[in-house]
Amino acid sequence: MKTILITGCSSGFGLETAKYFLDRDWHVVATMRTPREDVLPPSGQGKAHRAVKAASPKATVGSAYEMAPAYPKTDSDDDRAAAARYHAMNNVFFLEAAMHGRYPKAFVGDLPYELMGFRAGDEKLLHAPLDWVGFHYYTRRIVSDASKEQFLGGGKFSGTEIETNSPGGRDPYTRFCSAMPTEGPLTDAGLEVWPRGMYDLVTQISREYNHPIIEITESGCGYLDGPDDEQNGRIPDDRRIQWYRGVLAELARAIADGAQVRAFHAWTLLDNFQWAEGYTERYGLIYTDFRNQKRTIKDSGLWYGRVAASNRLDV
Repeated sequence: MKTILITGCSSGFGLETAKYFLDRDWHVVATMRTPREDVLPPSGQGKAHRAVKAASPKATVGSAYEMAPAYPKTDSDDDRAAAARYHAMNNVFFLEAAMHGRYPKAFVGDLPYELMGFRAGDEKLLHAPLDWVGFHYYTRRIVSDASKEQFLGGGKFSGTEIETNSPGGRDPYTRFCSAMPTEGPLTDAGLEVWPRGMYDLVTQISREYNHPIIEITESGCGYLDGPDDEQNGRIPDDRRIQWYRGVLAELARAIADGAQVRAFHAWTLLDNFQWAEGYTERYGLIYTDFRNQKRTIKDSGLWYGRVAASNRLDV
């Protein structure tokens, strides 16, 4: 059976596309990234899930989230609690809503329901049991408690995927500070190389959500290695190979320990426009000459092809 991945299935176009392939006996994997409508984003996620299932009950539907394993800065109870709040807010805020119809304990004190626009009965809108869970992995975070510091910012709820080290924490409700450590080596993009984080995050999500089917929807590293004129334009990027080797070994260890991981998607096939960083970072397995769009497979791309073909790392 052929498989197609369709993103953005909260849109009418996405739904019609999914239905087209389902009617032709394709296996459709649908992902959802919902906009901020007149509903809470997590309830928009539930709305999209139900719309796809209504179009065809055969569709397998999941959501993909940006995640980073959170480690407490010290062994104190306060820092451990802060790391748990980081995980709840930045990793599973939307996932908990979908799987259990509730928000996780991401706040110091009670949940600010009124500020979040939450209304009675929204639990039913949030609940949308996913067929699989997707998340991205790049590096880890070290988290410390800020609940006893003076908060110097405003009173806004800052939402998920926001990080800061300002005094008092990122907002007056979650009260933690997070930082990317430099204990391990750094990529050219400035992210710490920490393969163990893949194992820790996959096994944590597996424990907390009853061993769901997992897809690593993004994972990769930025290095600026380019063509070597002395090697006929070959691109030796051994650091990227070692990054993937370490991360995939930790993923294999998580699978051996019971995690149901269905797929790993490398970020990315081609060097491309990296959001705010533009063309200053290169994550591709294939080198793109941005002047003329010529593409050259890097050593890492050749290695990754052998890994994919053999399902082994020692190639």
